[in-house]
Amino acid sequence: MGFSTFLSRRGLLSAAMCVLVSHLSMGQILKQKHLELIKARSETWNRAFNSRDTTALYGLFNPGITVSTATGSRTSEAAARQWFRSRFRQRPDVTWMNRTMNVELSDQGQLAYETGEWAQAWTDTQDKAKNRIIGKYWLMWKFENNAWTILSATYTPLSCAGKNCLD
Repeated sequence: MGFSTFLSRRGLLSAAMCVLVSHLSMGQILKQKHLELIKARSETWNRAFNSRDTTALYGLFNPGITVSTATGSRTSEAAARQWFRSRFRQRPDVTWMNRTMNVELSDQGQLAYETGEWAQAWTDTQDKAKNRIIGKYWLMWKFENNAWTILSATYTPLSCAGKNCLD
């Protein structure tokens, strides 16, 4: 192998490495962008729920959403909407906070998994006692139609103060 062939192969290898590094960097940037979008959508949940902005809250729902809590599962968007409307009606001062602990994006980029801690508090309308539930949650996000929506949500109560500990 001559010196010019060596330089030619070395140049080709350098170019290939630049393309690979560039591709990996673009992939990491895209992944980071999607993680940021999911975290922003998760923050929308907190703002929308606590301000009773049902348009923004329901805008997070995938048409195939399933919401599971200790009292059962709601397996359609209509059922999930109805359940949240009943929360607002039965618990006029209810607050709900999701605190994201981790978000992972699938290798295919179409699904993501969010886990965290969840707290809900309200005053019982019958006896004016304060109720508070604290637990863990997970969300499965789905990317379609250029947006992240919640495909599945599970809320598990781990501790409760008050009389009404099921949600």
